[in-house]
Amino acid sequence: MNEKPKDERFEDQLARLEDIVARLEDEEVGLEESLDLFEQGMSLVRSCRSRLEQVEQRVAKLMESDDEMITETLEVDGA
Repeated sequence: MNEKPKDERFEDQLARLEDIVARLEDEEVGLEESLDLFEQGMSLVRSCRSRLEQVEQRVAKLMESDDEMITETLEVDGA
C-alpha cells in the first residue's frame, strides 16, 4: 500500500474498503493476496473509525449550550 489511508477522503476510503471486501469474496484470490487485502482493509477500518470518532467529538462540542451538553441518540440505518 503506497499511500496512507488518512490522506484520503473518508468516502474514498469506504469505496476502497468495499472493493477490498469484494475481492476477498472472490474465490480466485490466493492466500497471500487475501492476507495482503485483509491487512489493507484493517488499516482502512482503523482509519475510518478514528475519523468517525473525531467527527463525533466535533459534533458533541457543537451541541454544547451554556456549559450543558445536549446528548441525543442518533439512529443509523444498517447498524
